[in-house]
Amino acid sequence: MKMLPKDYAKAVGTPFRTESYDGAVLEMYYLNDREDFHKFAARGRFSVWTSDGVNYRLFVEKGYYEAVSDLYLNEVNTIWLDFTNSIYAAQRRMSRIYMGVSMIVLLVVLVASMILQTFMPEQANNVFLAAMVVLFIGLFVSSNGQQKKLRTLVGEENKKATQLIKDTLGEEKFQNILDSQEKYYAAYFKSDEEEATEEETSTDAETLEIDTESKDSEDTTNKE
Repeated sequence: MKMLPKDYAKAVGTPFRTESYDGAVLEMYYLNDREDFHKFAARGRFSVWTSDGVNYRLFVEKGYYEAVSDLYLNEVNTIWLDFTNSIYAAQRRMSRIYMGVSMIVLLVVLVASMILQTFMPEQANNVFLAAMVVLFIGLFVSSNGQQKKLRTLVGEENKKATQLIKDTLGEEKFQNILDSQEKYYAAYFKSDEEEATEEETSTDAETLEIDTESKDSEDTTNKE
């Protein structure tokens, strides 16, 4: 099952760790080495699971990996990849069902439209517009239903996977991971805020200096 294949291809250098999963190769890379690292960090996402349909690659932020290394033990990786694969498979099945329903609705609407236009040619335009409205509503309802089912499934399967990880690691080690995650998030984003503040302060100081120089220049000109 392919998972974010474009991201899978963005690996830089050699993996810092290599494991196996269900007969496939699991390679781990530091997310920091990718040019688009900050795109993920800005959203608070420090790990990305990917697959080309055969093997797997995990991109993980280095500091985060070191802070919660127990979260990436082999047995935990197996549980999480099982969960991820099941969700992608479900999403693929739902997409196929949605496409099938869409085609059926489209055919029914078109056939009904053609029949009505045959008996009411003077209302051809109105019939066509009505058919398009029915088609749009049908696809909208079908899409919303699919998304709702997927969100429900993800929530249920996530709870099962989380509980299985907790059972595997033990209550104490699992809680330590949660505490370490919280501390790392707080420290990471606090650091970003401080850097942003320093940059703003530096910019303000530069602006002030430029304004001062400009003012001095004006005063000199006036004196002359």
